[in-house]
Amino acid sequence: MDEKTEKTKDLMKKLASCDNNSALDEYVDSIEGKYQTDLSQYIKGILEKKDMSIADLHRTSLIDRNYIYQIMDGSKKPGRDKIIAIAIGAGMDLEECQQALEISKEGILYPKSRRDSVIIYAVNNKLSIMDLNSLLEKYNVPVLQ
Repeated sequence: MDEKTEKTKDLMKKLASCDNNSALDEYVDSIEGKYQTDLSQYIKGILEKKDMSIADLHRTSLIDRNYIYQIMDGSKKPGRDKIIAIAIGAGMDLEECQQALEISKEGILYPKSRRDSVIIYAVNNKLSIMDLNSLLEKYNVPVLQ
């Protein structure tokens, strides 16, 4: 089991052991500010790490320019497909992509799903959005919207 999953599992154990409001208060205080919960900040951090601009992300994700800027300023909440397109456009690895989906409270990629399996392959192999959509069509599943 990876470290991130173990941490989540440990947090669930701590939360499950909270049996009164005081214990819950202590738990909530202990996690405050420790975990990324803002998608646009997370994406900005990834872009900075990869020395990419929002304009670069617009070009590589194939997301409308105005919409990508609205996502990045927090005025729009993207759906799952847009987050996947951002992840691919930003060259995120699978862990970073899954984290972006978790932060946005969208479903993470699931390897038992035919469509998600193709997307995981594309993320792992650093395919472009156009190449991913071609593969999705080949496997007769919906392309990214």
